[in-house]
Amino acid sequence: MKLLGDAAIAMWWSVDDAHLAEFHEWHSREHLPERLSIPGFNRGSRWRQENSGAFFVIYELATYAILTSDAYRARLNNPTP
Repeated sequence: MKLLGDAAIAMWWSVDDAHLAEFHEWHSREHLPERLSIPGFNRGSRWRQENSGAFFVIYELATYAILTSDAYRARLNNPTP
């Protein structure tokens, strides 16, 4: 799959089995929609290693300049609980 934009944020997370449902709920209903509401965030996806709590998350951005934008900084400094 081709990157949708010229930049990306990539993250690797490890989630304990006891918190998987809560993580999925938070990421799907809060974090992902909030990030994608920031101008220049083109696409986000979450991948899980089979039978594991290991996740890879990528946000595809129009440009790296998005990471210094007021909109991104406002969201970064006021994260969801």
